[in-house]
Amino acid sequence: MEKPKVTIIIPTYNSDATLAACLSSVRNQGYSSIEIIIVDNFSNDATVAIATEFGTRTIQQESTPALARNIGIANSTSKYILFLDSDQVLSPSVIEECVEKCEREKVEMVRVPEVFVGKSFWASCSASWKNFYGKVEQKYCVNGNILAGEPRFFIREQLVRAGMLNTGLFWGEDYDLYQRMRKAGIRETCCESRLYHYEPETIREILFKTLHYGSSMPIYTRRTGQRVMGPLTRHSLLTFKEIFRENKKQLSAITGCAVLLCLKTYFMVFGLIMGSLIRES
Repeated sequence: MEKPKVTIIIPTYNSDATLAACLSSVRNQGYSSIEIIIVDNFSNDATVAIATEFGTRTIQQESTPALARNIGIANSTSKYILFLDSDQVLSPSVIEECVEKCEREKVEMVRVPEVFVGKSFWASCSASWKNFYGKVEQKYCVNGNILAGEPRFFIREQLVRAGMLNTGLFWGEDYDLYQRMRKAGIRETCCESRLYHYEPETIREILFKTLHYGSSMPIYTRRTGQRVMGPLTRHSLLTFKEIFRENKKQLSAITGCAVLLCLKTYFMVFGLIMGSLIRES
């Protein structure tokens, strides 16, 4: 029996440092009926050359991540869609398990557990923070007011019915999509196979990303009506509590996470102020 096809959509921009590892993990999947669509925002490094070497279908268009994923959906005819970032690596059974979950359990979207990895000191602090952030979600999400992670494997038809991603959002577009799909009654589950997400190696890259997120949050709130700062703040405090509880004897880990939290808070607040001053037409 022919296996249903899966399209993996990867937005890229100057992603040559991580793209080969990402595509190698796709090539090593135990599931064979796969196509890869890369939507590249006119990279000026070796991104497109690497994509070509791996035989992907590459579309170059000026785009945000939300628009890039929508372009990928529009150019796919597969039954299933997987959203993947260029700095993520799949374990070998992710796609096979996601397809099996959808086919057997009759669900329409699947969460893939994400493990963050850091190679430098600051990257490892950031990865540790995000991994504990995920643990907090699992521990406290039943109580509400926690900003949860989102599925990344979908039945394509349901993505289209939900209106796909909001291209007016520069942060939280995946969370917004998930909320709309939940309200529409689209069923979900979680797989056991993992993906690994590599954090930026320098503190400058980490803080620049935080600044971007902060400046994009007011736009998210204005365009969706959803307030996220309360849940994010509560989630962050609970995360630091868990880090302190589990690493009492590892002073360097606690100190690194505390310093990073302070710096990220400063850049987040500065970004929020910048974003609040932006006047939308």
